[in-house]
Amino acid sequence: MAEYTIHELPPDDRPREKLEQNGPDYLSDSELLALIIRSGIEGKNVLEVTREILRDLDLDNLSNSTLQELQSYKGIGKVKAGQILAVFELGKRLARDELATGEEIFGMEDVLGHLNPEMRRLEREELRVLHLNNANELIHEETIFYGSLNEVQIEPREVAKSCLKHNSSGVILAHNHPGGKADPSEADINVTERVRSTLRNLGITLIDHVIVGKYGEVSLKRKGYL
Repeated sequence: MAEYTIHELPPDDRPREKLEQNGPDYLSDSELLALIIRSGIEGKNVLEVTREILRDLDLDNLSNSTLQELQSYKGIGKVKAGQILAVFELGKRLARDELATGEEIFGMEDVLGHLNPEMRRLEREELRVLHLNNANELIHEETIFYGSLNEVQIEPREVAKSCLKHNSSGVILAHNHPGGKADPSEADINVTERVRSTLRNLGITLIDHVIVGKYGEVSLKRKGYL
């Protein structure tokens, strides 16, 4: 089956030439996406493929898609789907790094202001660690674990290694419940205590563990578990 590349588009429709002449700001969303996937399919050029995707998905939904969801579109195989997700992930990491400079984090409201609405919309569980200095300023944020729809495996030693790497004085854990409810499970409570005990031995304070659901959020500190 023939693939139709960007070079086969009419000159005025070639995203690469537009980028070279005018810069990325000049390109539409479909043209930027076309530069990532580069080729279309028989009967559809690359811009037609990207426009079809963007008719169904806005950029926010596209950035949170899975490999399987993207591969449901004709012309998007595993490699192209991976390229799309990789570009969006780099953008997310850059945004988190920019936010992580000197932002003060004192409790659940600050955590939610920092993480929402992105974390509320995630379709699989993630555990994030917010590293704080002595002044409760955010010095680094990272995702430590990715889980399934039903559970996230949290190892206290991995949290401790991350804290030592970033010279943290205190940390806040945050993870999401994609099913909707933010109520802590017994496993959430148990692992929180294990992490607190491990960090305490290193002189690091576990300030809170916040669970984010689609319909609310819970602070384990406010619940009395910390």
